[in-house]
Amino acid sequence: MIDGKYNCSLNTPMGAINGTITLVSNEVSVQGILETMGMKNKFNGKKTKENECAFTGDFNTPMGNIKYEATCRVINNTQLELVANTSKGSFKIQGKRM
Repeated sequence: MIDGKYNCSLNTPMGAINGTITLVSNEVSVQGILETMGMKNKFNGKKTKENECAFTGDFNTPMGNIKYEATCRVINNTQLELVANTSKGSFKIQGKRM
């Protein structure tokens, strides 16, 4: 099950950025919010397996808006692993269910 809220850390060239990710899914789709640096970034996508999904969104930063495509999976119903691919490179996000 992927639904839930996760504390997360985003590894960037500027260092780690902490925040939360909320995932809400049904049988075929997923949506949610990535909250970092005081900003809420909504995303939408599809559920690919019971514990995996893929989605796209815009990541708002002080330096501008960055579009991304992400793949995500939840391991043992507690640990989140996400890779976001952007024009600025790939970023890994790791999280733990709250």
